[in-house]
Amino acid sequence: MQPRKPTKILYTFLAVILSLTILPLMTISWKLIGIGRESMRLNERAEQLRSVVLVANELRTYVGGYRHQIAGMARTLEAIGGAEVLLRQEESARNRQLAQFLEDDANLILLGIAPRSSEADTRLVAQWDSKKILGEEVRDTVGEALKAVSRRLDRTYVSTPRYIRSSNEFAIVLAHPLHKADTTPDQPEVVLAVVSLEPIFNLVNVTSASGNLNHEALLRNGSRVVFLVDQQGRILAHPDRALVYTPTDVSDWGIVAKWQDTIAIDVSAPLAEPFEIRLGNDRLPMLGSCATALIAPELPLGVIAVINEEAAYSSVTTMIWQASILTVVTALVAAGVGLLLAYWVTSPIAAVAHGARAIAGGDFARRIAVRSRSEIGQLAEDFNAMAEQIQRYITDLRFAVNENRELFLGTVKALAEAIDGKDPYTRGHSERVKMYSVLMAEHMGLNAEEIEDIRVAALLHDVGKIGIEDRILKKPAALTEEEYTIMKTHPEKGAKIMAEIPQMKKYVPGMYYHHECMDGRGYPIGLKGDQIPLMARIISVADTFDAMTTNRPYQRAMTPEVAVQKIWSFAGTRYDPNVVAALESALKAGKLDEVIHGYQMTLAAGKA
Repeated sequence: MQPRKPTKILYTFLAVILSLTILPLMTISWKLIGIGRESMRLNERAEQLRSVVLVANELRTYVGGYRHQIAGMARTLEAIGGAEVLLRQEESARNRQLAQFLEDDANLILLGIAPRSSEADTRLVAQWDSKKILGEEVRDTVGEALKAVSRRLDRTYVSTPRYIRSSNEFAIVLAHPLHKADTTPDQPEVVLAVVSLEPIFNLVNVTSASGNLNHEALLRNGSRVVFLVDQQGRILAHPDRALVYTPTDVSDWGIVAKWQDTIAIDVSAPLAEPFEIRLGNDRLPMLGSCATALIAPELPLGVIAVINEEAAYSSVTTMIWQASILTVVTALVAAGVGLLLAYWVTSPIAAVAHGARAIAGGDFARRIAVRSRSEIGQLAEDFNAMAEQIQRYITDLRFAVNENRELFLGTVKALAEAIDGKDPYTRGHSERVKMYSVLMAEHMGLNAEEIEDIRVAALLHDVGKIGIEDRILKKPAALTEEEYTIMKTHPEKGAKIMAEIPQMKKYVPGMYYHHECMDGRGYPIGLKGDQIPLMARIISVADTFDAMTTNRPYQRAMTPEVAVQKIWSFAGTRYDPNVVAALESALKAGKLDEVIHGYQMTLAAGKA
């Protein structure tokens, strides 16, 4: 299992610093932006409502003023006897009186009186501005007004805004009947006027917050646009006159449709709500408001104000960019300051951690250098003191271990020599078997711990002979079958002796099984092949090789090469071929020469 990679305190410290600086800043920035955006929306909503109510009131007041004026003139004529009184006056005096009204009011295009007659349009007593309206348009206008008045003699007639071609402007027609005892519905006497709507157009232009009056430009650049619509949703007044001269239907706009719905249920309170419009391939988010200008009992006009929210709140977008830039700059500054601060705080900790890892890895000579008077500096000093103490303990422990090991090996060696010394022909046998076993184990690539175990087991492989009688052990002649049976018990005796010592149990397999054969014909159990521990297989070959290359009562010493060839002949049946191959490799590499030469020197000195 792979150990988890530790998280550096530097990164944690840096993350905490950035979190404590960036997150509050971002939260506050977005909160303020949201508050600003909502405040702008509320302000725009309030301003729109103020604009539409203002225009609606102005239009109602404007038209209402002329309604009262025309009604007043009608009542005056009623009081003096009707239109016939004017007809009896001189034409110049009569025209002068009417012309005076036109001079005093620039918005008054036509003022006249239609006496009771089926030829009213030809007998019209009127004055008009010929620069603004022509005679043909006067006849059409008067005729329409008389027909409307004849249907309702109880109220002042107010027409819907109409386009006057002569002056290229819009106007309304007002007409009020004279109430006399002899008045008939089909032949009423009427006071009528044609009034220009240019002041309302000018008011719409002023209320719309832009100098550019192009319809599309107004919608795209975030300007507030105020305009009038009739009940069918057609534009009657707009800053862009092109939409007025060419009737434009905007009843599909959400706010216009909303106004039409409120008129249908007789609700006249102004309202505001968001909606969307399609302009070219774009969909624009709009905020709209509406109010009703009731210029006559059955003639409501809608005052509409709209604004492109996305463009209008471009300052919010600027605020977002500014907040983002500020956040990034703050993050960079905080990261830089945090990095320095984090490094200043964590570098001593890192030094302590690095030193602790070195000490944990066995480098007890390592010392931690931290120049700090803080708790971390004290921790470093304590680590150094601890490392020095541990180093001293480890040194003493290593010395004790080595001393114990040498004592142990010396004891084992002395025991082996004591056993070998019982027979002059086997003196030094255990030491040589140990050396051969170690050399073969090295050639086979075993690790240091396995080689060390083989070293001790080889030294002790014949320790069981301590329980064999000297008469059998030192017999110069061949053993009888009974004696050989007793001799074969020495591996078991040695294993029992060492098994009583817990620390020696790991050497028992090499001692107990070193006479087992690969074909299962060995002793004491009859194991075969890989059932035999490798330690025992190595000691078995080493034991045989030493027996063949030393003088025995029953044979003269063979040369190492002959002994190896002899052992090869039993490979696979008695011995492990891999172990025999390792023996041959060690021999060819000259690794066995020193051991064999030592024996020969001992033999020449008469000690073997």
